[in-house]
Amino acid sequence: MTKTQNYWKRLTATLWFIPAMLALCGGLLGLLMVAVDYYAGSLGYFPHFLDVQPSGARDMLAVVAGSMITVAGTVFSITIVALTLVSTQFSPRILRNFIRDTGNQVVLGAFVGIFAYCIVVLRTIRENGTGDGGESFVPSIAVAFGIVFGLSGIGFLIYFIHHVATSIQATNIISQIADETVCEIEENYAPRYDKKQSDPEIIASLRAKKWLKIPSAETGYIQNADTDALFELAKAHDLIVQMRRRVGEFTIYGLPLLQISPRSEDFAPDEKLIAKFNAAYDIGNFRTVEGDVAFGLRQIVDISLKALSPAINDSTSALSCIDYLTAILVCLAKRPSRPPLYFCEGELRLVVNQQRFEDYFDLAFNQIRQNAGGNVAVILRLLNAMEVLGKANQNFKDEDERTERHELLETQARLLFGLAQRTIGADSDLQAVARHYDHVKETLEGLR
Repeated sequence: MTKTQNYWKRLTATLWFIPAMLALCGGLLGLLMVAVDYYAGSLGYFPHFLDVQPSGARDMLAVVAGSMITVAGTVFSITIVALTLVSTQFSPRILRNFIRDTGNQVVLGAFVGIFAYCIVVLRTIRENGTGDGGESFVPSIAVAFGIVFGLSGIGFLIYFIHHVATSIQATNIISQIADETVCEIEENYAPRYDKKQSDPEIIASLRAKKWLKIPSAETGYIQNADTDALFELAKAHDLIVQMRRRVGEFTIYGLPLLQISPRSEDFAPDEKLIAKFNAAYDIGNFRTVEGDVAFGLRQIVDISLKALSPAINDSTSALSCIDYLTAILVCLAKRPSRPPLYFCEGELRLVVNQQRFEDYFDLAFNQIRQNAGGNVAVILRLLNAMEVLGKANQNFKDEDERTERHELLETQARLLFGLAQRTIGADSDLQAVARHYDHVKETLEGLR
């Protein structure tokens, strides 16, 4: 993702940008409708059913404007309450999802925009003896539209209440995070690389090269790395650039951010070049799901851990988390997990740092397994996830990596059965887990 694309995503994810744009549009629309009224009056044609007295027009617009700004304050209050509830019930890491929710932003912007429209139109109303020239003027068409906008605000309020009530449900939160994570996988992970682009021998040969480290200019989480900019810098200076830290990792000022291997032994990066390399990164004080698949998994895992805690004890939400984690990993299982290599005219120029499938797998399931002791339903669902992933991994073309993943699944299944033996007291429950484990074990062995 380029820096411009990342900046635009971050801008539209704020709670103020869309409302500010809609408020501006409301003010401009008010000026436009007043101009239409002036033009219609100059033509001498005006519908009589739109006639309204100046005092009545002022009162109507004042009521609409006052009610819209009052409702906007109510919307803010409801949003804060929803954020507090979500933070305590699920995870504080998903608060940003609600802040950048398009429905919330549009509703808030609609109320502010109607308020701005009414204020602009209200300013143009004048009676005899007041204003320029002493002539009365009532923009009747603009006033009529203001009443229509005020009535539409009722619809926005009803929609907002419904939207908040549905958006704080656990399944909706989990599915939204999963959808965003799958979109990031499809955008950032190619379904396949050619043999040269993921050649393990070339990757292994990089260890023997001489590397110069480029220090980080900031401290924080890497929110984006512009690979196009890094690739162009590598070509311009005849370098091989290898990312030391991937998107989502925490970097510290002065520690290596990436490393370069120059063709010339006398080459040394100056401050200007170091600044250009740092400019290819966006570093902030929080993680985002854009380009960071692990953060999407992290959010769902946090929700499941909260659900499994003794204070919440919501196994159903935990089962939903496991289902969506499985869906995300099925999407990842279709893609190679070796770091992609980027070449220019046969010369290696850039090595992108990406997590492997086993890293995502461990992140998705290890903590849930460690907190699922004695929970038969969760253990059975995790075993079922191993079977589903085994079938999804069967068609992966890289034999070595497919074998590694199968071993990973078999190991996780054994750990789950061992957990069941240690923590499940009822023999009937343990026998049910044992039967399911035997089935999963036979399936995975058959898929080899």
